[in-house]
Amino acid sequence: MTRGNTTFCGGEPTWANACVGNNGDPGYWDYAKGFSQAANLLIDEVLNGKGFTYAFDELIYPVCFNMRHSVELRLKGAISVLVLLEKFRGRVFEFDLEGSHDIGNIWRFFIEKSRSVDDRYNEIVDRLNAKILDIAEIDVTGQTFRYPINRESQKHLVDVAIINFYNLKESFSEIEDALDDLHRLNKYLYDEYWYGTFTKRLSRKNIFYIAAQLPTRDQWGKESFVRTKSEIKEMFNIGSKELSESIKIIQGNFETAPIVGISVPLLGVSETILIDFIKHWLKRHNNNSDTAPIGLGSSIWGSEDMLESISRDAEVQNEVWENVNSFLTPQIMAGILALFHFARELDFSEHYIHIYACALQEVEWAFKRPGSDAREQFMYVFNKTNAVDSILKSLYFLKQGEVAEMLVSTHGLEKRFPWLDEARSGGLFRKPEYYGYAK
Repeated sequence: MTRGNTTFCGGEPTWANACVGNNGDPGYWDYAKGFSQAANLLIDEVLNGKGFTYAFDELIYPVCFNMRHSVELRLKGAISVLVLLEKFRGRVFEFDLEGSHDIGNIWRFFIEKSRSVDDRYNEIVDRLNAKILDIAEIDVTGQTFRYPINRESQKHLVDVAIINFYNLKESFSEIEDALDDLHRLNKYLYDEYWYGTFTKRLSRKNIFYIAAQLPTRDQWGKESFVRTKSEIKEMFNIGSKELSESIKIIQGNFETAPIVGISVPLLGVSETILIDFIKHWLKRHNNNSDTAPIGLGSSIWGSEDMLESISRDAEVQNEVWENVNSFLTPQIMAGILALFHFARELDFSEHYIHIYACALQEVEWAFKRPGSDAREQFMYVFNKTNAVDSILKSLYFLKQGEVAEMLVSTHGLEKRFPWLDEARSGGLFRKPEYYGYAK
């Protein structure tokens, strides 16, 4: 039995308790942010006091140690993501994340592996390289700012003599900005690779690039198509089999199929179904204003008494359910749910397919159960004030612009949504530049 720890424990006030271990499940990123925030706080305190409140010569060591350790942890966290990305491809590599503290070796390993995994790391590697080498040059293993002498009893930093806090702040800010972008890119790539849209040598970004180079499907029997395929194979160093695999992906992807003149049908729903859904939805939510955006703070009460409004809404719901119940199927319901939920995170059209599959499984079970489960599934979306907003955004993202425009025109929604023009141009869904997709 171990004694009760009275130092590293919870206590009062409870707002001062920090979560550690499995309580919050912190990883490399959380630790790294803690050390970097500590460094920045110390830098700002020293600079604000101009050396009178806190001593430059004493705080330089914890500041630089925290900076360096934060960078080491962030790089190790980035490598752990590379390991996961390679697993998606069925490949394996290992790195001693716990045992290695040589930041130069860690950085060289990251450069080598990141470039073999995905070329979108190159831009951030270029931004970081000189700064990481600065750290590696002055503190290879994390001992320089930790102890005054090394293991050979030699004094640290004798060739440096002076370190400027302003320079530290500026340089570390640049490092943090690049590492923050690296962290965001890692999270994005993990989600991207999770959906499996890649081949042995080609990433999803590469496949999207290939789609932009191909002629439309009706031109694929011509000699120009043969030349284009040869150029693509040479550019990416791939064979005919892998190119055919990528073209197959292109034809089935909601975002790339229209580029080659192919339309991928929506899942579970048709234009007619969506027209009917919105028609009924307007009975429930239309506030009779030609300019007020639906789902953006409009009120369902108006000047009516609340009880009368509740009664009216119930009548509308009953009337609508009587109408749709005769033709509503699990596929239709799952299709509506997928378009509604997909708008929460418009990143990958593959996610829409995943949402539909999950929704269909849940809805099929609901339709088999007795009672009002199917009605509850329908009313869940029908009663949402942002239902049409979400459905239209999903349609534009999925390159179903003709369907979306038909719905807007049919129901007079042109002035209802201030984001329409941005959705039409694609600007609403634009990704950061380093994600690698064409604007």
